[in-house]
Amino acid sequence: DLVFFSHTSPRLTGAMTAHETLPHRLESLEGFRVESVLNDGKESGVVALLGTFPGCATPAVVKLSRPPIPVGDPDALAAAVRLSERAPYSGMEYGYYHGVVDPAVMKSVSVDVLYPGCLAAETEEARAKLLNKHVSRNTAQAPKIFRETPASYASKHVPYMESIPTSALGWVYKILNKEKEVERLLYDDPDPTNGFLINVDPKWTTHPDTTKPGWREAVAAANENETRGTSATSATRANAAYANELYCLGLCHRRDVRSLRDLRGEHLPMLRAMLRKGRLIAAETYGVPNHALRCFVHYPPQFYHFHAHFTHVAVDFGVSTERAHLLDDVIENLERDGEHYAKCGLTMRAGERDELWKRFANEDETVN
Repeated sequence: DLVFFSHTSPRLTGAMTAHETLPHRLESLEGFRVESVLNDGKESGVVALLGTFPGCATPAVVKLSRPPIPVGDPDALAAAVRLSERAPYSGMEYGYYHGVVDPAVMKSVSVDVLYPGCLAAETEEARAKLLNKHVSRNTAQAPKIFRETPASYASKHVPYMESIPTSALGWVYKILNKEKEVERLLYDDPDPTNGFLINVDPKWTTHPDTTKPGWREAVAAANENETRGTSATSATRANAAYANELYCLGLCHRRDVRSLRDLRGEHLPMLRAMLRKGRLIAAETYGVPNHALRCFVHYPPQFYHFHAHFTHVAVDFGVSTERAHLLDDVIENLERDGEHYAKCGLTMRAGERDELWKRFANEDETVN
């Protein structure tokens, strides 16, 4: 599974093919032939296209979305916008414009390129499975809610997990080995049993520069204001604007915990430490107090290596009740019964074209 992120449009340079150049030499989408529009973005805000780059034998999925408007420095944002008339003046108090923002302040489009075809070490079958997974996940489709029992987990979900190529977790292991995304690393405990790392999730596209002068002081002031209930300064308000989009990811080092289902009482030390450290980072690095932080686990997860999400409560995606399980609740369930997730039923959500749903669709006793 390989995902490439670019804030500038990809272009193939020279006479090289996309197979040779992805991901680091793309400058535009020129030459990308669109086969179908998987999602028009009207509901999700993300346009997904299936197509082929020049010289490539297999398709890729390209996702286009608008990044959040950065309001951490509103004066700089206002100064960076150039206007052109969108509609004639009505004679009233309204003015209508198109706006173009200086790319140094805000990128116009976020582009994700998902191209399993570049994984030359994988078999053709493995690359095809990864492509089908990305196509399914990024295609607009009706959601289905269904119930998983321990028995259907064993008979349906486990075979589904085992059908996913091992390369789908290659990017996770590179992060854990600190071969990739070291610039996003916030904390790492390398202990093979209870260790984990926490990094900045790429979804947090407005992540601030926490190394700039005065950042720590502003965070400390924000925490002091929070404690005393006093009003914030303009600097702390600017920090708060960034922090409202906080999104961090915790990854455990051990590889035998794939999802919520694998959690047992023995994993409580790791879970407690991950929750405690995530809250500490949110407060001390970004000025986000506990009551403004959401810590949760997805089930089913997007990838099958145990991980937890840390977001500001203002972040409203990925938190539907049929998928997100609060880490506090997970810990409490395991404290009551270390085998809880081996015994309980779990409600899940998947798209109608998702392979996981297809495996459950004929299970009358598990489908609501």
